Amino acid sequence: MVKFFNGINVCWSVLFWLMSTATTAQIPMEKNITIIGHVKGDTKLYPRIYYYSKQVKLDSVEIVRGQFKITLPYQDRTTWFFYTQYERKTRKSYRPFPLLIDQPGTIKMDFNIEQGFYSSKLKGNKTSVLYADFFTKREELYALSKSKGPGIRDSARKAWVAQWCDDFVAKNANEFVSAYVLSTTGKSAMTLGQLEKSFVDLSPVLQQTNEGLSVAAFIRGMRQTGIGKPVKSFVLNDPEGKAVDFAQFKGKYVWVDFWASWCGPCKKSFPYMRGLYEKYRGPQFEILGISADATIDPWLKILEQIKNPWPQVWDSGNIASEFTVTAYPTSFLIDPEGRIILKEVGFEPNGPIERKLKEIFGK
Repeated sequence: MVKFFNGINVCWSVLFWLMSTATTAQIPMEKNITIIGHVKGDTKLYPRIYYYSKQVKLDSVEIVRGQFKITLPYQDRTTWFFYTQYERKTRKSYRPFPLLIDQPGTIKMDFNIEQGFYSSKLKGNKTSVLYADFFTKREELYALSKSKGPGIRDSARKAWVAQWCDDFVAKNANEFVSAYVLSTTGKSAMTLGQLEKSFVDLSPVLQQTNEGLSVAAFIRGMRQTGIGKPVKSFVLNDPEGKAVDFAQFKGKYVWVDFWASWCGPCKKSFPYMRGLYEKYRGPQFEILGISADATIDPWLKILEQIKNPWPQVWDSGNIASEFTVTAYPTSFLIDPEGRIILKEVGFEPNGPIERKLKEIFGK
């Protein structure tokens, strides 16, 4: 069992505050992220670089004489995604390249336009450089597993990627990027034992970051959310800010639906789910929608558009990790005693939950 030493963490927090105060008193802190790119090759009249994040809509700049510059406001740790117009036009598809940024400053990237961002050589932010190395290697492992044929593709991919996560964290136990890797790829690829081992490898400070706490919650969830396990009660707020206690649904079958405003398959499922809700709603059945949006505004905005008639709450308490959710939509069917009957990842008509509802209610 992992133990957290709060006294040490407080000391570290005070030390970091004193250090940052002393620094800012002498040197003004840069508040922007500056991306400076050098691009080789002929763009073939497709010179634009596109970029976005979960919080910022798609934008673009133009490559001029082999160079581009992007200035972004820094607010918090986040991942930005980049792709080229060249890639989109010449290949009719594109793979966004992730740049994990945990502080303001300048990042330089050099790449060949034909090979795209995945050939980038980065300089600057250490976290960005390390994550680019991790992500590029992960993609190579994915490609290698596909080349081995469908018989071993999925199992090989997860095993190889899980081992790469473990190796990466062991080498970078004091770097924020390791907590981020475990909270993203680690959750979906690693076994419980592997994830616990790598989590212990993290420094105590990293274990207490949002990403570290998310991994700890996920580990608890993997132990607690098997079929037949009782759901630990939780309280989240509805769109009006009123507390909704999951305990209030005891005595009903509850379809817990984890979704997000940015999730296309989630939104596509809602018309069909509304039909099922009308069919089964009543004193014995309810749906609870839990939004995984990072910020509350996109959730509130899309609720006005979709108008789902069942209760909705925003996951401000990281309940998705407690339920070991790694993809959206993910749903759970809970029995009247508060125990998990089944889990469904993704959604399709006449899927596992719908078939179970037919079995329970006979219609």
